[in-house]
Amino acid sequence: MALLSSNDEFDFGKWDFPAERIWLHKSSGEIIWKICTFLPLIAFGLYGNFTMLYLIATNRSLRSPTNLIIANMAVADLLTLAICPAMFMVNDFYQNYQLGCVGCKLEGFLVVLFLITAVLNLSVVSYDRLTAIVLPMETRLTTRGVQIVVVCTWLSGILLASPLAFYRSYKVRVWKNFTERYCKENTSILPKYWYVLITILVWLPLGIMLICYIAIFYKLDRYEKRVLSRENPLTVSYKRSVAKTLFIVVVVFAALRLPFTILVVLREKYFGEDVSVSSGMQLFWYISQYLMFLNAAVNPLIYGFNNENFRRAYYQISWVRRWREAAKMKKVSKTSNHCCYCAFMRKGKRSPEAAQQAGTVKGDVSKDISSEKESAKSTKIMENDPTGLLVSEIEADGFI
Repeated sequence: MALLSSNDEFDFGKWDFPAERIWLHKSSGEIIWKICTFLPLIAFGLYGNFTMLYLIATNRSLRSPTNLIIANMAVADLLTLAICPAMFMVNDFYQNYQLGCVGCKLEGFLVVLFLITAVLNLSVVSYDRLTAIVLPMETRLTTRGVQIVVVCTWLSGILLASPLAFYRSYKVRVWKNFTERYCKENTSILPKYWYVLITILVWLPLGIMLICYIAIFYKLDRYEKRVLSRENPLTVSYKRSVAKTLFIVVVVFAALRLPFTILVVLREKYFGEDVSVSSGMQLFWYISQYLMFLNAAVNPLIYGFNNENFRRAYYQISWVRRWREAAKMKKVSKTSNHCCYCAFMRKGKRSPEAAQQAGTVKGDVSKDISSEKESAKSTKIMENDPTGLLVSEIEADGFI
């Protein structure tokens, strides 16, 4: 029995691999629709995270400690979307493992490293918001402290992801009619490790976020009662905005990561049964992984562009300004009535109406810029108001 249970000693070359279980690769239609679902996600996420890093790197005013932590999270999310979806799709499309010995060691390690680093930074951002709004007298993170946090998050990610590099091995079994290649996990250690992993990836950050954001909302609730008598609707409206933002943060995080938790719980049953290529568990595995990558793609929207300062800086980027001007010109050209004959007769001449429309576009753009300046001025006035101290703390680095 010991001989039969050992893959290294048993001669599989004398036996046929079950023909009904050979599928080599999935159908072309399935490969195409899965690629088409991943490409927009990857493009959107890479653009969003790259833009976040670009804004923080080129705008000194955005290099606050909290935003530097968000930048570190954007680096992890950027690497996740640039590397991990491709490896996942290759493994999903083919029956045999295509990444070889090195890929077997690095695949799971890199995915978990980037995800853990991102959620650790997310937890730090939640705590930093807590100290800024609820505990203003406490020592907040400094630039030096952020540097230490960044190093610690990556070292913790490497340490926590290392079991997936040490306890996975690449195997080849040569059957009489088929050569089987697969990446095998150590079944005595890694099943327990996966429960530790989902705690770190899901339950720990979710618990920290809930505690921090409940405390923040409680503080804002008390603040609202104090300012209601002064009838300051601008200040009071911040409570509703913050509540909405915090609700979105928690719900999005839970919705995108809980399916992965369910999959890990069902892991033993999934690998213990004969699962065909068309199994529902295969589809659930695909969806859970897709949602984890989706979380990395939407983080820039939640933690960056939800902040007025980031949006203002984004609209000042050269290519964004060109896009906006082009969109306004296109909108104006669609609303104007043109005749093909008149356009031919007036070729090379610019009509007064067109000049007026172009002037209107320039006026609209300058109006947008001036309105942004007025918004910034009103924000500065509000920060100088002692009664709006809590509001300024919220606005300084964003709600999150």
